[in-house]
Amino acid sequence: MIAERTKSRTAARTGLVSTRPIARRNIVLTSALLALVLSACGDSPTETSNASETLLADALGSTPIGFSSTENSFAGTESDTWRPRMQRQNGRGGPFGSAFGVGFMGGGLAPDFANGGGFHAGVSRGPFSGGFSSDACSFDATSGKVACAPSTDRFGLTVERWVIWTDINGAPQRRPDSTTATVQTHAQVYGTVPMRDSATRTVRHVSDRLVGGLQKGSTRRTVDGTSSGAETVNGFVRAGSFVAQRNVADITRGLIIPVRTDGRTYPIAGQVSRTMGVSVSIAGGAAETASWKEVLTYDGSNTATLVITRNGETKSCSVPLPMGRPICP
Repeated sequence: MIAERTKSRTAARTGLVSTRPIARRNIVLTSALLALVLSACGDSPTETSNASETLLADALGSTPIGFSSTENSFAGTESDTWRPRMQRQNGRGGPFGSAFGVGFMGGGLAPDFANGGGFHAGVSRGPFSGGFSSDACSFDATSGKVACAPSTDRFGLTVERWVIWTDINGAPQRRPDSTTATVQTHAQVYGTVPMRDSATRTVRHVSDRLVGGLQKGSTRRTVDGTSSGAETVNGFVRAGSFVAQRNVADITRGLIIPVRTDGRTYPIAGQVSRTMGVSVSIAGGAAETASWKEVLTYDGSNTATLVITRNGETKSCSVPLPMGRPICP
C-alpha cells in the first residue's frame, strides 16, 4: 500500500506555502459556515452582502478532510474540528482586500512542487518519487495493477489505492527496482463522519497521477495528474438546518523537474491549476457562494507566474523559486 504522506507536517517547512497566518486563526470550513449563518440572520445589509467574501476567506484556509490521502498539489492542511466563531462578521476589504496575497489557498502548496534541495534519480528518491509499501497489495498480471486492500484514515474514511509500475520498456512490474521508469497512482477516499452539534460530513475524493523519469540515469522527472474532492456538511444553527458544499480540484500538466545531486531544484516547466468553490444554503434558502482559482506556471526561470481569480476578479502575481511566497502588486 502506498504510504500515507506527511504533507501537512512538511509543507510549512519546505514548500511554497503560506500557512502560518491561516493556521494561527484555526479557521476551517465549518467555522465559516456558522459565521455566514450569523451574518445572514442578524447583521446589517452591508455585512450580509459581504457574506460570500467572509466565507471564501475562512473556508479556503484548509482542504476537505481525507483529501491529503489523494495525490494533489495542496499542502494537506485539513481538520474535522467544529469551532464556531460567535462574533459578527463585517466583510472587510472586498475581493482583493487585506487578506489577498497572504498565500496559496488550501493551506499552501505541497512541498514536491518546490523541493528546494537536490535529489538523485530513482524510486523513493526526491519529489514525486511514489513512496510506498506494498505489503498489503497484490499484483494483477492482466491489468498490471498492484491493488491495495482498503484502509481507514484518521477520520474514519475509507481509502482505496492502486499503483502501476512500468520499466523502461513499458512492461508492468510487481514491485519497483532500478529499471522502474514510471509510476501511475490512483486513489479514492469516501465516507460519512459525525461532527459536533449533530452535524455530519460526507466526502468523496479521487486522484490519478503519472510520474516519469524515475529510472537510474534519468536527468528529469515529469508529472501529470488530476484530483478532485467534494465535501458536504449537514447541520443545524439558529435559523434551522443548513447544507454546505465545498469542492476542490487541481490539474498538473507537463511538470518537469530536473534531477540534481546538489543545489536547489524546482519545476522548470509545466502548469498547476487549482480551484475551490464553497456554497451554503440555510433553511432551504438561496445558496451563498464563493470561489477561488489559482494557475501557477513555471517557465524555466527562478520566478513562477501565479494568476488568481477570486469571485470573478483576476490578479497576476509572482512566486520566487524555490519556496517563495506569492507577491501580488
